[in-house]
Amino acid sequence: MHKIIAYRPSVYTISITGGYCELMCNHCKGKYLKNMKWIKDSKDLLNEFIIAKEKGYNYILISGGFDKKGRLPIFKFLDVIKEGKIKTGIFIELHSGLIKEFDKLSGIIDAVLIDVIGSQETIDNYIKGDWLKEDYEYCMKLAKQYIPIVAAHVLIGVDNGKIKGEYEAIDMAIRANVDVLSLLTLIDNFSDIDGIKDVMMYARENFKGHLTLGCMRLKGKYRPIIEKIAVDLQYDGIANPLYETLKYAKNVKIINGCCILK
Repeated sequence: MHKIIAYRPSVYTISITGGYCELMCNHCKGKYLKNMKWIKDSKDLLNEFIIAKEKGYNYILISGGFDKKGRLPIFKFLDVIKEGKIKTGIFIELHSGLIKEFDKLSGIIDAVLIDVIGSQETIDNYIKGDWLKEDYEYCMKLAKQYIPIVAAHVLIGVDNGKIKGEYEAIDMAIRANVDVLSLLTLIDNFSDIDGIKDVMMYARENFKGHLTLGCMRLKGKYRPIIEKIAVDLQYDGIANPLYETLKYAKNVKIINGCCILK
């Protein structure tokens, strides 16, 4: 019987931009930054490392708002991140965006999380970003040379609930040979369950690495449906599954941490 991992997220999340993001996409508009710890400067960031360790966290996610090039402004904090890692030994995940200088992160960052969009139309008209879809594949391949774990996230229905570039996003992750592929869905205003299932099936049939259903997905009556689809398709893990999903899956291993872990 296939064993599925149930992830109980225990990650200390930090926004290095506070609530600011140049993109302000409609599905987010900075609201996901509100649940993170906001820092103002390097001193704040180092202090958050200490607090996280004192509270018993083993994982930190460094995130924040992106610029118009789809990048997290991480490098001005690199020295203090290195200091924080030395002092605490915490596993560091980075929501990097489309940065190119992964060589500078080697030995400091343990895992890179990259949101992948496979439609240039979505990038241009919905995200209103100034980059090419091919940049994702390039950055993932580059990250693989320097970072122990490279995880691709594909948000199904990112473009106002329309399924457009999701298959290409999965293909780019496959060509980049990422370590983990995590599928997400919009939380609200998206009920195309058949479309979601088709994308999830495509990912399972074609991606041979660690495949998970991430923590962002539909609420209400659709949530258990999506989770059971993941179980039926023998996904490797589900972030924060419902109790009824655990009963449905039967053979479950519980991990306290992010769904990029194996």
